[in-house]
This record gives sequence, structure tokens and C-alpha cells, in this order.
Amino acid sequence: MPDVPQLPGSRDVRGELDALRRRLDEQGVLLRKNQQSLGELAESVGRLVTGQRRRERWVNVNSFVAYLLFTVVLGGAFLTLYRSRARELVQARDLAVHERDDARTRARGFEESLAKRDAGTATAFDYFQLLQAGKRGEAVARYAELDPTALTPTERAVFEQGHKQAREALVDAGYLAGLDAARDGDHGKAIGELRRALAYEEEGPRAAQMRYYLGVALVKTKEADKGKRELELALAGRVEQSGAVDARFWLATALEAMGDLAAARTEYDRFASAQPAHPLSVAARRKSMALARKATPTN
Repeated sequence: MPDVPQLPGSRDVRGELDALRRRLDEQGVLLRKNQQSLGELAESVGRLVTGQRRRERWVNVNSFVAYLLFTVVLGGAFLTLYRSRARELVQARDLAVHERDDARTRARGFEESLAKRDAGTATAFDYFQLLQAGKRGEAVARYAELDPTALTPTERAVFEQGHKQAREALVDAGYLAGLDAARDGDHGKAIGELRRALAYEEEGPRAAQMRYYLGVALVKTKEADKGKRELELALAGRVEQSGAVDARFWLATALEAMGDLAAARTEYDRFASAQPAHPLSVAARRKSMALARKATPTN
């Protein structure tokens, strides 16, 4: 191959081209290094972004869990507060209902007490009018209707005294009327008056006296069994010591009329022995002897 003729200055151009080529190679190497560095940087950034995303997800999860826990705790606190407040309100309501019921009960009690007191006052006034009108029998019969709790101490004392006086007046009236009737021989009237008087006074010395006269009247009207009971009560009340010494004679008469001859004879003998000077003692001895003969069989 023929030699190419070299132009003047071609060496300089070639040198520059070589230099330029070397510079391009250097730039290529530098570019590759930069690309490699950029790749590594991109990988680092990617790893960083990935880690950051993981951290963000973890933070988000933690935040959600924290929010959830906060919500649960706050809800629990509100629930506890609500329950506590609700419990207090329920207790307050129950207390208010209990107080209301107590108040109603007390009110009803006051109303009943007032009504009872008004009724007691009206009954007391009616009773006072009976005493003032002299209606002793009705006053004595209605004395039990009085409510002592509705009366003042003075009212109780006045009504008690009035009741006592009314009873005594009724007993006196019946006793005297019965005694007068017995002395006049009106035994039926005597029995009625004495029984009426005994209804107001069943015990005591005066009651024993009334039973004595009642028993005698019953024996004389052929009611020996009833007369026997009244005479036994009279004797138990020590009527003999009060002057009715013939009470045992009439008891013996009642026993004889009832057919209890042995008991009648015993009472006749007791009377005759205790009262030998009494006008009826002779009759008692005769009756005792007659009863003895009846009891002794004849051959």
C-alpha cells in the first residue's frame, strides 16, 4: 500500500484526536462509575423507602393499636362512670320512692288517726248527752264504745265517774224494786228486777244480798234448780254474815224440791244448829226428821 502522504500538521490533529479519545474513555469510565453509583444510590434509596414504608406501616399499626387502646380505656372509663352515676341515680330513686311511700303511709296514718279521733270525739259527745239526759241504762251499755285514746285525762275521769254512778244507780233501783216486790209477794217482778240489777253488779256483798232474794223468789216460784244456784252463790258471798241467816234453809228447801233428800237434810240440820233461835229452825228440824223417816226403810 502506498504510503499516504502526511499533510502538514496531521500529527497535531492525531494527537488531539487521541487526547480526545482518551478523554471520552475517561468520561465513559466516569459515566459508568456514576451510573454504578446512581444504581447503588437508587438501591439505597429503595431500601430506605422500603424501610421507611415499613416504619410508617408499623407506626400506623401502633397508632391504630394506641387509638384502639385509648378508645377502649376511655370507653371503659365512661362506662364505669356511667355505671357509678347510674347506680347513684338508682339508689337516689329508690330512696325517693321509699321516702314517698313512707310519707304516704304516715299521711294515711294521720288521716286514720284524725278520723278515729273525730269519731271518738263524736261518740264521747253522744255519751255525755246520755249522762246529761239521765239515760243510765243506755249510757252503761255504750260505755265500752268510748275510745280512751281519743279522750283527754279529764274526759276519761268524768266519763268513768259517770259510768260508775250510772251503774250504781241502776243497781240501787233494781235492788230496791226487787226487794219491795219480794216483800209484797210479787216474786215474778222481784226476779226480773233483781236479775236486771245483777247484770250491772255480779260480785260483792250487795250482789250476794240480791242473789239471796233472787234465790228465795225462784224457790217460791217452783224454779228450785235456778234458786239453788243463786243461793249457793249468795252463801259463797258470805250473805249469812250480812244478815240473811235463813239462806241455808232456803237452799235446803231447793234441794228437797229437786229430790236430793240427803243433801237437803244436811242443810236443814246445819241451819237448825247454826240458828237455833230462828223462827224457821223448828220447821228445819221437822223437815230433817221427815226426810230421815223417808230415808229409813219400813218393815
